[in-house]
Amino acid sequence: MTRLTGKTAVITGAGSGIGRASALKFAAEGAAVAVTDILGETAEAVAEEIRAAGGRAVGFAVDVADDLALKDMIERTIAEFDKLDILFNNAVNTAAGKRKRDVDFLEFDPAVFHEIVQVNVLGGVLASKYALPHMLERGDGCILFTSSTSSLGGDVAQFSYGASKAMVNWYVKTIATNYGKQGIRCNAVIPGVIETPAMKAWASPEMHAAFMKLQNAPRLGQPEDIANLAAYLASDEAAFMNGGLYKCDGGMTAPLPFAQLQLDYLIPRHKPGAAFVGS
Repeated sequence: MTRLTGKTAVITGAGSGIGRASALKFAAEGAAVAVTDILGETAEAVAEEIRAAGGRAVGFAVDVADDLALKDMIERTIAEFDKLDILFNNAVNTAAGKRKRDVDFLEFDPAVFHEIVQVNVLGGVLASKYALPHMLERGDGCILFTSSTSSLGGDVAQFSYGASKAMVNWYVKTIATNYGKQGIRCNAVIPGVIETPAMKAWASPEMHAAFMKLQNAPRLGQPEDIANLAAYLASDEAAFMNGGLYKCDGGMTAPLPFAQLQLDYLIPRHKPGAAFVGS
């Protein structure tokens, strides 16, 4: 498949998980890819995978919390590939493993909030700021963000993470509003529960079973599921899609809140497809 032939993309947080899958997918679709990650060796390893498969890629370290590093990332990508068509702001900070976890509102930690927002929001916003002049000069460009289902409703934890992703959603719509008429599209992918290496590292078998109960699909999501959606949104096939928040969550957010209660208590389990009791 070659829906991205002739395009150049830079992807942040591309050393593993969704970013890695997206870098490999974009390259397989014909794009030249700048693979960036806070860990330079992982970025280069993914770039080498792409080159070994016959694609074009460079890999280098970028800390998206560093304003100057973001500016250099855009300039380095253009110097390497002559232009920039796609910016995929995928890098994320969940504050996992921090001493002060983001799990108790009464213990809300402003330091954690600012750290998360610096990466999840400002990293993408500033990268977009530096990419936009090059895209505007050519009258064409695509900016993508990785958001989260945590941005779509209230939560009982992740008080900084969920808020940061809600901020991302606002910037997606705002960039689209400001630059859509000039040929720039900005959209977000909204993953559900995705089996990334990071998720596998902390999810117990009990958590896996609980996640499966939430799904309206026979499996959990894979990084490639998000990469497939991102590649489509980055392609010319999605030319009329702008300012959108596109869920890829296995139907997790599809049911009404009380649907699980119906399944647990009101619909006979021994009769698949049985009607609602009392109907």
